[in-house]
Amino acid sequence: MNGRSWAGVVRLVLLAALVALFAVGVATGVTPGVDEVRGWVDAAGPAAPLVFVAVCAAGSSVLVPKPVLSVLGGVVFGPWLGAGVVVAGVTLGALVAFALSRGLGRDAARPAEGRLARVDRLLERRGFAAVVALRLLPVVPFGLVNYTAGLTGVRVGLFAAGTALGVVPATVVYTTTGASLTTMTTGQWLLAGAAVALPALVGFAVLRVRRAR
Repeated sequence: MNGRSWAGVVRLVLLAALVALFAVGVATGVTPGVDEVRGWVDAAGPAAPLVFVAVCAAGSSVLVPKPVLSVLGGVVFGPWLGAGVVVAGVTLGALVAFALSRGLGRDAARPAEGRLARVDRLLERRGFAAVVALRLLPVVPFGLVNYTAGLTGVRVGLFAAGTALGVVPATVVYTTTGASLTTMTTGQWLLAGAAVALPALVGFAVLRVRRAR
């Protein structure tokens, strides 16, 4: 292994360590609470939506679960404005994570040949549908997709567009839930669950079709 290869491995290990650090930080509660974020937003006045975009961007880049950010957006801004600022914020955060992963780990993770190399080239050309499908699946961690995508050949523009489109359905459901958290009936909770499940089924179907092709 030459010096350049070793440098790539070192950067990849550094990336893994950073992601692990972020995960531990979130798991141990080193994240702001609802009251703290509400205080930042109230203090910002007219610039509050921009402040929340920054909060979402920072949170999603360090692996704060997207449903948490979405519900918080609904609590603070209501369903529609909340959805807008959350989509903008998590897309920006996804690009930060993607850029970090691409810069530190892409060279070491790039497959040279074989099936993985073909998949990598396919993502480079047609990654939009795959990103949208993954964003529609609630069981796939948002942050994991961000950092993993940076290691693949998917183009940054396709990644950004696929993220912004794919997160909309679940985000609207979560912000609506956040805005009505204390007043939702059992029927509304069931409807919210169905609204999350339907896009997930669409995402699963898209991935199956892509895999079959």
